[in-house]
Order: sequence, then C-alpha cells, then structure tokens
Amino acid sequence: MSRDIFGKALMEYCKGDKTPLMIRRDDGYVEKERFLDIVFSEYDKWDEFERMALEHVKGMTLDVGCGAGRHSLWLQEKGFEVVAVDVSPLAVEVSKSKGVRDCRVMDATNLSFPPNSFDTILLMGNNFGVAGNAEGAKRMFEKFYQITSKNAVVIATSRDPAVTDNPEHLKYHEFNRKRGRPIGQVTIRFEYKGEAGDWFDLLLASPDEIEEICKLVGWDLDRIFKGKNDMYAAILRKVPKELPVGTNRESNPYFNLTD
Repeated sequence: MSRDIFGKALMEYCKGDKTPLMIRRDDGYVEKERFLDIVFSEYDKWDEFERMALEHVKGMTLDVGCGAGRHSLWLQEKGFEVVAVDVSPLAVEVSKSKGVRDCRVMDATNLSFPPNSFDTILLMGNNFGVAGNAEGAKRMFEKFYQITSKNAVVIATSRDPAVTDNPEHLKYHEFNRKRGRPIGQVTIRFEYKGEAGDWFDLLLASPDEIEEICKLVGWDLDRIFKGKNDMYAAILRKVPKELPVGTNRESNPYFNLTD
C-alpha cells in the first residue's frame, strides 16, 4: 500500500489516538470491529484458539505480517528467537519501538531468507490469505518450504467464509461466484481519517481449502483450533522430501505429536 494507511493508524494509536481504522470491502461493506484494539491487545485478551495454536511454536520463528508485533513480543518473552516482517514501514517502526528486536520491511510474497532459516512460520491475523488468492498462497508456501528446516511448522489463522448467516456476506459470496472467485476471496482497503489505501485481495479460506492448497506444495494440515464463530487456527507441518506430499499425520512418523 503506497500510502501506508495501516502503518499510519498503528503509529497514531501508539500516541493515544483511538480513531478507528476502517476496513472497506469492494461492495461497500465496512468492518466495524475495533481492529486496532485487537492488533495491540495483550496475551490475556487473545482468543483461546490463538493461544492454543501458539503452544506449537518451536525454534527460530518468522512472524509474517507482524503488525504491531504482539506475537513476536510474547514469543521473545518466552525465550524464542524471532524475525518479524511486515510490508508496512510504519508498522515495522511501531514494532521496533515496542521492543521487537529483529523487525524488517518485507513483503510476505517476496521473502528473502536462505534455506533452513526457520523452524516455525506465523501467519496470524488472517494472514494465511495475505497472498490474495489460492495460487498466491501456493507460491508463498513453496517459498516457506525453501526457507524452513526439515520438520518445520506453519501456524496460520483465517476465517471460514462459509460459517455465516450475515445477508451481506452471503450476497458477497454470490457476487464472487458470478465472477469466478472463491467465496472467501475479498477485495478490501484500509481507510483512516479520510484517507484510503490501495485495494488488495485477501483470501479467507475454510480448513478444507487450506488443506487442498497446502498439500500441493509440501505441507500437511495437522490440526485445527476453532475459535468463536468463523475464526480458527491451522497447524501445518512440512512433509519431508522422502515422503509423498499429502501424507497425513497418522502415517507420517514426524507427525506423532501430542497436544
């Protein structure tokens, strides 16, 4: 986003300005949740499904789309080494100011790290779909495969778009079907204090869709932690090269893990 509306809102929030950051969909629907309050929330205010998923973090961690750095900060406190990245330069500034030790401006779809750099990759805050569509997600997970260790995990959160009875969302699903898109592929932009960012696509995917996308590029869906309504976290485990892609955890010795 050329004007970094998201980062500007984070920066102003840090200074005490609680003006809402609005998320507008291309059909005119506006998300009215207190998005910034969530971005800056402390661990005890996080949803239980999110806390449970983070128990599966191991080793060197990459936090993709770190926002204000809340997950990276918590992991640092737990003793993990974390690299945090965000496409927003101002978000990176905010994260650094709050104490994230290694935070870099980097696009999730153009990561620059050598092989075997990370044991865990985080895609929190609906960031599973940050590449915009299914093909983009596949390419992103192919890159994850290249930069991670043998038994790496990806922890991703999303919303299941089918879990809704909201007439406006159902109407948008039909709108997407007519233009040949998945029902959960949304075109949105950030709006803040009269300024609007660029439109971009975000893919909201069901667990079945995540499984289908990721198994094609070497990642198996291991488990799901469900939250309230449509929110959930997915744990994806890297399939070693010597095993066939799509191997599930029951037949893969690397996946014999306990909750």
